[in-house]
Amino acid sequence: MKQASYDWVLFDLDETLLDFPVARALERTLQIYGVAPTPPKMAEYHALNQRLWQQYNSGEIDAAHLQQTRFSLFAEQVNVAPMAMNDTFLQQIIALSVPLEGVEETLKTLKDKVRMGIITNGFSLPQRGRLDKLGWNAWFEPLVISDEVQVTKPAAAIFQHALAQMGQPSPARVLMVGDNPKTDIAGAAAQGLATCWYNPGREAGPCDATHEIHHFAHLSAIVLGA
Repeated sequence: MKQASYDWVLFDLDETLLDFPVARALERTLQIYGVAPTPPKMAEYHALNQRLWQQYNSGEIDAAHLQQTRFSLFAEQVNVAPMAMNDTFLQQIIALSVPLEGVEETLKTLKDKVRMGIITNGFSLPQRGRLDKLGWNAWFEPLVISDEVQVTKPAAAIFQHALAQMGQPSPARVLMVGDNPKTDIAGAAAQGLATCWYNPGREAGPCDATHEIHHFAHLSAIVLGA
């Protein structure tokens, strides 16, 4: 039998394996709490949320502060705890999120032939919750979530943490698959990993990846050397 081109495949999660239905989850959350989202209030929320994410990504605030603060504007209107509204929002992300086209079939093809892991920037609850919902947890080891290790892609430390969890395989035998040229591709390449840019929109931006695919199903041939 022909040897696979890689021993390990590491995946990004959001917009690589699963969608991240923020708009629908937010709409559903506001409906649950009876909040009427006026255009000015929505603009204020989005500006606040963007500012908080910038502060979080630069290390100025932690995940708890971000989640506590981003729903404060709406929570005040209906006299509920901001964190309760945030948790409802994350549960809606879990409920509404689905695998992207071709992902489940491809993962089923790969899972018995190579070892698979995940490195994701995100919060623990929706990342683990969506994998639980789909019954995919056993497919991925390690599962490295930035919220849990307190470092985000593209930092070297998160990739080095994953490699340590994997038993320090040769980086050249590890393929990182993701949709983000900076956090996924450049971050992994800087640590010597092979990379595959999942680019379904055929974006023309600069991305120096080992491989590029436009349909997820094309990953099997790259990994298995078919």
